[in-house]
Parts: sequence; C-alpha cells; structure tokens
Amino acid sequence: MSKDLTRFFKENYKNINLYFDEYMDNCLYSKFGFFNTEVVRSSKEGDFLTSPEVSEYFGLIIANFINQQIKEGDILEVGAGTGSLAEEIDKYVNKNLYLLENSSTALEILNNKKFETDKRPEKFSNKNIDIIYMNELLDNVPCSIGVNVDNKWYEKIINTKKEKFEYDLVEIRKENHEWIEKYNFKPIQGVELEIQLNSEKLLNNFINIFNPNYFLIFDYGYEYKDRDKKPYSSLIRTYKEHHLSSEPLEFPGETDITYDVNFTFLEKYFESKGYKVELLLQSNFLDKYGFENIYKKLKDNYQKFSDIEKLKIKSQLVGLEAIHNKRGLGGFYTLIAEKI
Repeated sequence: MSKDLTRFFKENYKNINLYFDEYMDNCLYSKFGFFNTEVVRSSKEGDFLTSPEVSEYFGLIIANFINQQIKEGDILEVGAGTGSLAEEIDKYVNKNLYLLENSSTALEILNNKKFETDKRPEKFSNKNIDIIYMNELLDNVPCSIGVNVDNKWYEKIINTKKEKFEYDLVEIRKENHEWIEKYNFKPIQGVELEIQLNSEKLLNNFINIFNPNYFLIFDYGYEYKDRDKKPYSSLIRTYKEHHLSSEPLEFPGETDITYDVNFTFLEKYFESKGYKVELLLQSNFLDKYGFENIYKKLKDNYQKFSDIEKLKIKSQLVGLEAIHNKRGLGGFYTLIAEKI
C-alpha cells in the first residue's frame, strides 16, 4: 500500500502543491487507502476501538436520548463502520435507522445487515431524517494545517520531490484563511492549527439535504481556549494495531491519520446555522441519559447469578466503566445541536 501511494503522489504531484488535506484524503479513502483494505479498522481485529465496540450499553444510552428528544422522523448514522452501534440503538427505538459509510470494506459487512446503507447521503434525501449522529467520524475528515509565522498564516504542503517526503510551507489558500478569520482563531505561539473546512462542507451538505432538527456528535477533541494547555505543536497523529504509530508522512496508506476535533469551531458553526448547542463530556452525557441505572442493575445482577454469568456481567461492567472514565473514552466530547 505504501509503495503504491508513494508512487501515486510522486507521479501526480511533481510540479503542484500536495496539501495536507489532499494527502490525508488519499491515505485514508483512496483505492489503496487505510479504510479500504481487507479489515474494518474499528474492530478488535483492526487498529482501534470506539465506544460501541467497548460497551453495548453505549447504544442503549444514545437510544434513551433519541426516545426522549425525537418525537417524529427517522435516524441517520454517519460513519457506521461494522454497524455495531446501529444494531444496539435499533433494539430500543421505534424509528427507521439509515446508515452512511464511506469504506468499501465496511460496506460489504453492512450490506449483509438489515439496514438501508449507502455511501451517498443523497440516497436518503427522500427520508424524513430528524437526527444525525456520528461517533469518532470528524477526526478522520481530512484537514489542512495552518502555521502562523510573524503574524502571517501559511499552510503546510508535502514535498514529494525527495526520496523521503518532507513538509514545506506555502502561502495559505484563500478559503482556508477565510475559515480561520470566520471562526476568529487567533494564532498561538508554536502551535499549528488544524483547519476543518472539509468538516464544515460535510455538515453543510447534511443540513442542505436533510435539514435535521438534531445533531449528536461524539469525538475526542478540545475547546480552543484550552489549546495552549496541550503540550503538542500539532494534534495530528497516527494509529495502527491499537497503538500510536509513526509520523504521518512515513507510511502513506498504512496507518490511521487522525487529529483532535476543534469543538469551538463546531459550536460556532451550529450556532451560525440556527441551532442551540450543548457541549459536554461523554461521561456527563452518559450520566444524563441512564448510565447510573444501567450500572446499578448490572452490579445487582452480579451479586445474584452463578460464576459463569458473573464473568459475562463483569465484562459488561468493565466496558461500561471504560466508556465513562474521564481519563479515557468518557473524556471525549459530546455535542448536541438542536434547531431553534
């Protein structure tokens, strides 16, 4: 994979700039990209686990939220992966649930399940979608990289002319500079800015097609007022086989390229679109929509059942604790956007 993509970049970007978002897009979603190989990456056999794989009760708690908030209309999951989250939610809601997934590998699995699934949102344009939810999706939407030098914004590109890829700086593209100014992100000394213009375009597309009353977004990230507290100049990193991996330029197509989501951008974005926004930690969301009752019931059952059943319940308790722990998955952000 790495050789194929390296050859592609060298042949197609000899004399033109290869911007980081273009590089990331090809590394993740092209024919030889990370998400289009033989393994679904968000699985035990893959490279990372998300909350639905860690605990089946993540879906139940989201279903509690949906049942409390959504009276009419249907549900769309974006970035469905193996469908594990959709299957759990579907047990507890009496609504149609549709799935969007970009990975051809994951689509093969999803097409054998009960849900209507596609990679094109337009496929569901005739559905009455009232809520769109996504879990750990936006961190994989290709971003650009802004670098401020002497109070002037530049943009990172990848130099493909040398045997080993390297970063260079060029004048920032107009639309990326406008994105920075639009959301009023002031430069922080020694800190790069992940420009999430592609995430904005993605969300615009969903609003234009579906005009949903709710968005529910889970991801790891930060608020911009706290950015200088993070001890890294860049928040972009890679994962492989459940561990932090190499520098993003080393093995194109062989690692998951990801970054912390800027939830200040998301908050400002949805407010500009006429939504009321609630931003909280995942642990607080779980508390608000049923964690304590589920946990207590499992603890009570643990005292009642035999040794074999105890092992199963113990595993469920460990998974539930893991998605609630603020030092781990529970420390992720949850954004609830409700149309005013």
